[in-house]
Amino acid sequence: MAGSPLFMQDVQLNLKLTGVGTRVEYNCDLTTAEIIAEPGDEVSVSTLCATGSFSSIGKTTYALHIVALQRWAADGLANFLWDNDGALADFQYQAHGSAIVPSATQPGMSGQVRLIAPTYGGESGQYAELDVTLPCSTKPTKLVAAFPALDARVLEEGSETEAA
Repeated sequence: MAGSPLFMQDVQLNLKLTGVGTRVEYNCDLTTAEIIAEPGDEVSVSTLCATGSFSSIGKTTYALHIVALQRWAADGLANFLWDNDGALADFQYQAHGSAIVPSATQPGMSGQVRLIAPTYGGESGQYAELDVTLPCSTKPTKLVAAFPALDARVLEEGSETEAA
């Protein structure tokens, strides 16, 4: 059997507002990241005719499900989701590890999601987590070659700038 089973450790997830901004890695905020495929609904109708039964299956939908620590700093995932609620964002995701270049046996995924604001707060005496399922606009693309370059991000006095 070629290839090893996927072991989730040191994953890479980066997000960027579609058409603007820079890609930002949120690896250190994450505790769970997964792409979920949901089968379409089956629609059936029967007529009064003996052979009058018809069925059709709807399209599969996809979503990026993430669970992360709530970090509300300027570079935190919670802050990014909150500030950009409803916006479209591009993502790149490598579940095989941040140092792994996507390949046929260790692919990555990329796509576009609609951002949803996270919960704020949680249970007393615990680290607060966010748990959001971001719907994909289309089926994510399985990447078997290197991701496009990750943009650098530098924070100076609370503002974001691209590094040269």
